[in-house]
Amino acid sequence: MKSSKSRFLFSIVFLSLSSCNIDEIPPEIVSDVRGWFTIESNNIGVNLAWSEVSDDDIDKYIIFKSTGNSIPQEIGETQSNYFKDNNVEWLESYQYFIRSVDDIGNESELTDSVLVRVYSASGNWELSDYDSTYLCIDHNQLISTSSGSFQQRGYFLTDGYELVINDDSNDSTFFVGDTIISKMLFSSCNLDSNTWAGNGWMTFQTTVLDTTILGDTVNITNNNFPVYFDMRLLDPQSGEIDFSSPLFEDLRLKHALQYCNGNDIFN
Repeated sequence: MKSSKSRFLFSIVFLSLSSCNIDEIPPEIVSDVRGWFTIESNNIGVNLAWSEVSDDDIDKYIIFKSTGNSIPQEIGETQSNYFKDNNVEWLESYQYFIRSVDDIGNESELTDSVLVRVYSASGNWELSDYDSTYLCIDHNQLISTSSGSFQQRGYFLTDGYELVINDDSNDSTFFVGDTIISKMLFSSCNLDSNTWAGNGWMTFQTTVLDTTILGDTVNITNNNFPVYFDMRLLDPQSGEIDFSSPLFEDLRLKHALQYCNGNDIFN
């Protein structure tokens, strides 16, 4: 009798367990993880984006972060395919990982890491040999045309930037034939956001005192000398612009940690 009851109870337990469809299959691993740093006003931090997992029962994504060879630490979660990390330090490099989690709690493996350096050439740069002189690298600059305006995406030295080398136009001791103004006029330069390098044309313009044949009127004459230049801003402490002509010395630059409007990036 006892044996029959035991078999009966075992059958009930077996049927109960077999009727439960327990999902222990982990969700897919996130793919196409991308990361980039931005220092736009009110938008300082590392941005992460990825392709959403196709599983219908995905509940959330957990984000992990590490530096160097340290163990990745969880820093947050999201239900979308985007995450912003504002807890970053200038010039530090971080590795990010994503894990997908389904409704039941099954977790995928971590993704491969995406490495992001907290650096951008966007903003003001000091010219080391010129006091209180700055060069601005715009991000997604606004271009105005006769038919309207549009936003040009990327990082740019805006067309028409002028660097005045000397200006003696108000000096009354200069004579006809003397150079009273000399300056560099730069074309637009598009910087690659991986190498932070670009190139363009610089026109060296000199303004000379001139006169008429009779000598009764003093005029000025502009002379233009175009020169090719390379700009390298990978290192915020030692950026440089060098020229194709040996007549011009390299320009040395240092990131001022300012926006182009002069406000500090990090308060």
